Amino acid sequence: MTRKISGFLEIDGLEGIYTARSGKLNCFAIPLRHGGLCLYSPISGMSGAAREQLMSRGGVKVLFAPNHYHNKGLQEHADAFPDASLVCSKVAETRLRKVTGLNFSPLDTLHVQLADGYEVLEPEGLKTGEVWVRIKGSEAAWIVTDAFSAKLLAPGVYAETATQLGTFPKYGVEDPQRFKRWTLGLLESSAPTRLLPCHGSPVAAPDLGNQLAGLLDKLF
Repeated sequence: MTRKISGFLEIDGLEGIYTARSGKLNCFAIPLRHGGLCLYSPISGMSGAAREQLMSRGGVKVLFAPNHYHNKGLQEHADAFPDASLVCSKVAETRLRKVTGLNFSPLDTLHVQLADGYEVLEPEGLKTGEVWVRIKGSEAAWIVTDAFSAKLLAPGVYAETATQLGTFPKYGVEDPQRFKRWTLGLLESSAPTRLLPCHGSPVAAPDLGNQLAGLLDKLF
């Protein structure tokens, strides 16, 4: 039985971003430039109360499938928000169309819609079409899908340590060294202090950049 999402909580320290959880999976609601929200990785089990929350914050304008595995909640949300556009990366599009029967717009359509301070990133060396969102502000943050994760804690509680899914290297990575070089370059230019993963709780740590680099060194 699918668990119902009771509601979206604002993430402490990151104004304007909301999260909902179903089981161990998270969905993130991200603000758009001209109002409304983008849902990063819609998850199954949305309740009427959660839908009303989203509508009160401008409604959902974009449903973002951040890789080709995170697709279970797309049809449910497409039915709930029929005017929302569906977006994914080019790499993820073929499998998503086959699995869901839905049509998707390219990432470029999302680039121009995100609010100031939000940036879409396409990691190199992955095979699932995973896309991240980087948030620039007083707290730098990354929203990621399967590349990094964390221990699951109570809603609203931050973890202090990032982890990595055991299945990610096999199922997510095509070129390990390319992915590692790309990610280390990003960390060198602007390491985050917060991580918002789809698997587990958010992470807040001043040494988060070093943690992520260390995870890459262990796996690759």
